[in-house]
Amino acid sequence: MKNLGFKLEHCRPNCPKSVRKWDELYETLNHKLIDLNLYTVQEEKFSPVLHHHLPKIAIAGCPNGCSQPDIKDFSISGYESPRISDNPCLQCGACVKGCLENAITLVPEGVIIHKDRCLACGNCQKVCLSGTIAPGESGWNLRIGGRVGRHPRFATFAGQALTDAEVIAWVTDSLEDYIKQGLPHERLTHFLENRANSIQGLRASCPFVNPSP
Repeated sequence: MKNLGFKLEHCRPNCPKSVRKWDELYETLNHKLIDLNLYTVQEEKFSPVLHHHLPKIAIAGCPNGCSQPDIKDFSISGYESPRISDNPCLQCGACVKGCLENAITLVPEGVIIHKDRCLACGNCQKVCLSGTIAPGESGWNLRIGGRVGRHPRFATFAGQALTDAEVIAWVTDSLEDYIKQGLPHERLTHFLENRANSIQGLRASCPFVNPSP
């Protein structure tokens, strides 16, 4: 089987926890990565090309991250923020019990969602009987520079994308920067680590949003 020069992974299909459909994103991104001819680029940098040289990208449909995105070069995780609608709260407490982050408080007027704790996983929306908690903004959380090995590190938050097209541009533009600007024998993980440690670099890798979490 031909080595494509990258590893693109995803979580399981039709998962009830998923808040974003990833199948079309996966297929389109896979084709775009093939077009970059990454294996040829790596052959020019490394001989032989080993597993740890390959760019690793993972897509997860929700913050649970079953595809282990945060130890990959490019981490793509779906989110769906909750929104308080005009529907009156039933005071049933289902959302409070269903929130794994303790990010919801029940008050006489309804509910309070603590944004600093919320992971935008969509659980509260699914259990709310009254529709008081409704789906809000949905998109992708983007992180960069994760890896395992002798010097492991979790990927650094780079920004959020609202569309699949923005995600694809983020990944492919970053890889094209590596192809053009990476030093001889410089591994992608170190190129991305330098970018992740720089606010300016994060903005360059994810220009469509402010890189603060």
